[in-house]
Amino acid sequence: MKMKHVLLEVYCDSNTSDSPSCCINGIDHPGYHCLSENCPNVSFTYAPHELAYSGEFGVVPDSKAWIGFGGEMLPDDANEQQEVELKAVWESICRRKMEEAYIEYMEQIKKHE
Repeated sequence: MKMKHVLLEVYCDSNTSDSPSCCINGIDHPGYHCLSENCPNVSFTYAPHELAYSGEFGVVPDSKAWIGFGGEMLPDDANEQQEVELKAVWESICRRKMEEAYIEYMEQIKKHE
């Protein structure tokens, strides 16, 4: 079996207060269940260049648990080549920080043994 982690933004397009039967958490809480149940109100988009912490069920708990490349991170005058280069810098930093988090976590575990 092959596996790949996929980061998506999931939206509920329902404009009523009536939740479909597949809606386990209410229309204000879209998630994997919307996709797996083929909910007619679900839509999604890619989440490119994002770093996120997901909780127990693979869902990012709040807006402070993810950050994406964009906004003030890209200078107003950046051209396409600079944007490519800056995204490569972002990727390098994200990968390094994930490794640092793992090392720090393993050090913390050793302190609790």
